[in-house]
Amino acid sequence: MAIYDNRVYDFLALQNVKQSGETQLGLELFTAANSGLICIGVQKLAQRWLLEFLTETGSMVGLPTRGTNFMTLVRQGRLRTTAAITAQFHFAAHVARLTLSAEENDTWPDDERIAEVKLQSIAFLPGYAKLYVLVASRAGDTREIIMPVSTLPKNLM
Repeated sequence: MAIYDNRVYDFLALQNVKQSGETQLGLELFTAANSGLICIGVQKLAQRWLLEFLTETGSMVGLPTRGTNFMTLVRQGRLRTTAAITAQFHFAAHVARLTLSAEENDTWPDDERIAEVKLQSIAFLPGYAKLYVLVASRAGDTREIIMPVSTLPKNLM
């Protein structure tokens, strides 16, 4: 039996994913090297959470409540300190988790259902902060996401 049997897969929108180590992801559905990749399990969950978290509330036509205000605050340059990033991250992560939980049901596999999201650490570099985030599924599988976040307003970049 293949791992994809009886699974609803998603296209891997964030290419260049590695099991461990740091790598810069590219937002693309296919490349010159491949005609598109798919994902299931905790990778699919991590992608769903990240896309929900990074989508600005009100930016999707027909779905005005989807997303969070985190990237709006990033664009405005309002997240410059550990305290500001931490507070806004937790608020936005909670909103994203509630949204994902609301669309899940008992027919979904536990490795694709959200359990929790943790901000593990923040590292500041010139002009941006690196957020280390851990996404955990109900099955106990985890995926670490490293998000670079600008600490400067969009008009100063």
